[in-house]
Amino acid sequence: MRHRLTAALSAAALLGTLTACDTVREATSSASNAADKTSICIEAVRLAGFTPSTQNLEQTAEDAKKTSDDLTKLADRAADTTVRDAINGMADQIATLDVPNLDPATVAGWTKQKLDAFNTLTQACL
Repeated sequence: MRHRLTAALSAAALLGTLTACDTVREATSSASNAADKTSICIEAVRLAGFTPSTQNLEQTAEDAKKTSDDLTKLADRAADTTVRDAINGMADQIATLDVPNLDPATVAGWTKQKLDAFNTLTQACL
C-alpha cells in the first residue's frame, strides 16, 4: 500500500513538473514570437524608407527591385499574417515604381500610395 501511495505521489509530482514545463515553454515561445515580430517590423520599416531618385534612374531601378525582393523575403519569415500581408503590400508598392517614366509628378503620386502602405505596415506592427 505504501509503495502505491509513493508511486501515485511521484506520478502527481512528475505531472505537475511537466505541466509547469509546458507553461514555461509556451511563455518562452510567445516571447520569442513577439521578439521575432519586433525585429521583422523594424527591418520592414527600415526597408520601407526607400526613396527613389530622379538623378540616377538605373540605380533607382536596381534599388527598388532589391528593396521589393528584400521585403518579400522578410514577409516570408513573418508568422503574423497581418504583418506578412502589410510587408507584402509595401513590397508590391515599391515594385510598382515606374522608373522609366520617373518625374516629380510621378514620384509625388507614388509617394502618396507608398505612405498609405507604410501606414498599413506600422499599424500591423503595433
